Amino acid sequence: MPERVLLVFSGGNALGAYQAGAYAALHEHGVIPERVAGVSVGAVNAALVAATPPERRVEALRAFWEEAGRAMPDWLVPPHGPARRLHNRLSALQNRLFGNAAVFLPRLPALVGWEPSFYDLAPLRARIERFIDFDRLNASPVGLLIGATDVVSGDEVRFDTRTTRIGAEHLLASCGFLPDFPPVEVDGRLLCDGGMSANLPLSAVLEEPLADDRLCIAVDLYSRRAEPPRTVGEAMERQLDLMLANQTRSTVAALKTAYDLRAQLHAARGESAEGAVTLLALSYRSGPHDEPMKSFDYSRATLLDRMEAGRRDMETALARLATQRRHGFSVLDVTGTAHPDIGTPETPRAAAS
Repeated sequence: MPERVLLVFSGGNALGAYQAGAYAALHEHGVIPERVAGVSVGAVNAALVAATPPERRVEALRAFWEEAGRAMPDWLVPPHGPARRLHNRLSALQNRLFGNAAVFLPRLPALVGWEPSFYDLAPLRARIERFIDFDRLNASPVGLLIGATDVVSGDEVRFDTRTTRIGAEHLLASCGFLPDFPPVEVDGRLLCDGGMSANLPLSAVLEEPLADDRLCIAVDLYSRRAEPPRTVGEAMERQLDLMLANQTRSTVAALKTAYDLRAQLHAARGESAEGAVTLLALSYRSGPHDEPMKSFDYSRATLLDRMEAGRRDMETALARLATQRRHGFSVLDVTGTAHPDIGTPETPRAAAS
């Protein structure tokens, strides 16, 4: 592949299993990123990619997510229909009430206002430190960039292995989605989830003008497109989808505008053009089994479904990418299927330009 390949993962809690499957498809097609970026659970997935030798990355991501699923009891799971939806709803509710021994545990003092978050991420920290070799991560030829947000100032904060040694505390800070998960102090700054400023950190990897062509593959866990909500719970889920997905849409529009203005300036000055940028944007689409609180559904069956959906949807997205004529700043926007029984991924909405 002639372009420099960049890989960007959004946050999304238990939806992050979708990214593990998407990466498996990239690996099968020989797509090796030279730089990865992420926020929240996307930062953890990105760190696993950067810290693991290429031949073991798919295995490491799958093991990480399967372990999260094994922490929850998963009895006979109906394959589809109302019974499966009930199973997923109970799984999410169980996690909300009692936590997940592999990811987070409830903080009882939070119920009386003595803590700034409902859950403690100590189990996630233990697993991060077990799965990720931070010496290897910080020396990796695959650069890692993660995003967080300053709780006090509201500023976006970026950590890049090219300039900063990244440790477990940086990943946990990026995961601190208030008020569910706690902020973390890093270098004297109190930081929370990067999704509070940029849930899909595209600017961090695309705002710098380069002479080389770039292919940026972004896996977003929230989609702008969905069925209309039927209940208050679904409306609350849709609220988060729209806030985060539209945040990304605005970022893409701003990046394209900046690219086009630079192109006009280069042409007016008779200078060489900037390298082409291709953004392959794949977003997770909630399926018929997803219930309100879907990002807290860590049941093993659901995580496996999401991994398989990510692999299948990335396969489709790469096939479409191969047929696209690309120049300038072009965007191929693909919404995934999430589950096999809701049809095929939608036709790309944004044309190359």
